[in-house]
Amino acid sequence: MKNTVIKILIVFTLLCPTYNFSQNIITTDNLKTLLGEWVGTITYTDYSTNKPFTMPANLIVKPGKNNHQLILNISYPNEPNANSEDKIKISKDGTQLNKIDIKSKQNLPNGQIQITTQYSGKDNRKKALIKNIYIIGNSEFIIRKEVKFENSDDWLMRNEYKYSR
Repeated sequence: MKNTVIKILIVFTLLCPTYNFSQNIITTDNLKTLLGEWVGTITYTDYSTNKPFTMPANLIVKPGKNNHQLILNISYPNEPNANSEDKIKISKDGTQLNKIDIKSKQNLPNGQIQITTQYSGKDNRKKALIKNIYIIGNSEFIIRKEVKFENSDDWLMRNEYKYSR
């Protein structure tokens, strides 16, 4: 009986991490919904006032140089000098987004998926835990950056791009 319990515990221990790990894998299919044109806003927390500021931000998502990459062309109608290009890149094994480990992937009730990455870094020249949250759906796309400074329990929303079509 004791050997059977030990065997069950070993199998359970081996299977559970694999199951949780596989849930956090993303595929190119998870991202191809993003292709096309989006209209939206960016809201960010101003470093000097610590208050949120919102302005228009539009997005065109195109395929990248391979099927693991998307090109994001971001335009700011009120500040065209700030227009920029960014990328979303999935690792070949699907465990990283933009070279950061995926902490979680959730299927939301409305058919969207939420992907969260998290890493240690700096924000405003202070050590912080940084979380990037991607909410992807057919008609909504959100990229949110949250920051938790060292010795703090609170997450601060640093910026959020919110697009729709």
